[in-house]
Amino acid sequence: MERAFIYGDLLFETMLVEHGRIPHITRHYRRLADSALHLKIDLCGLNEEKFTAICTQKIEEFEALNPEANFLRLRAVLYREAKGNYLPLSHQGKLAIQINEIKPLVQPEILRFGIYTAQQKAPGALANLKSGNALIYVMASIWAEENKLDSALILNTQNHIIESCSCNIFWREANNWYTPPLSDGCVAGIGRQLFMEANVVIEKNCSPKMLLDAAECIVTNALQAPRNFSLVELA
Repeated sequence: MERAFIYGDLLFETMLVEHGRIPHITRHYRRLADSALHLKIDLCGLNEEKFTAICTQKIEEFEALNPEANFLRLRAVLYREAKGNYLPLSHQGKLAIQINEIKPLVQPEILRFGIYTAQQKAPGALANLKSGNALIYVMASIWAEENKLDSALILNTQNHIIESCSCNIFWREANNWYTPPLSDGCVAGIGRQLFMEANVVIEKNCSPKMLLDAAECIVTNALQAPRNFSLVELA
């Protein structure tokens, strides 16, 4: 994985494993395959059936060594296995699987988020992908911990709030749900897809005032049920 390590030339899918089964694995594979096409990474014959079989085998191997584990996090990393510098000499993709157990976390009923302002995320097609370009989330997470917050909200280059460090965001005004559009630069999350299919959601730019005035704010991702959050204004 030398190229992935040096250049972040990779894609990944983080999936919940419940009692040996991955919910929405088809959605995860399709997003991975679509993202690979965008980055010109050759899947080298990997299809949904093979992807499912590889994940299932790794889960069974892990559970055989950890029989008490019921909830796991599986991370599938697809990287470009190639020599070269910025210009790769081939586009062959290779899949790596990482699995760890998820322990229940004691979290507040309403998570406390602040706005990370030291760096902004540029919108564009790459911004919607789950790739190795994740330093803004790393630094925002460190900033949140330093300020005793549960997570941080990310701004784009137009100063619109687009997402948190690991989740998509939604907010409710009266009976209407809203979320930032993908064109603003948020990741195209699986949890986002599911929430938008289950609810009528309007896409629009998000400002701090909208979250402060909202009747309800939630975050979604593929690992957990939607959770409520509030925006904290730091002095």
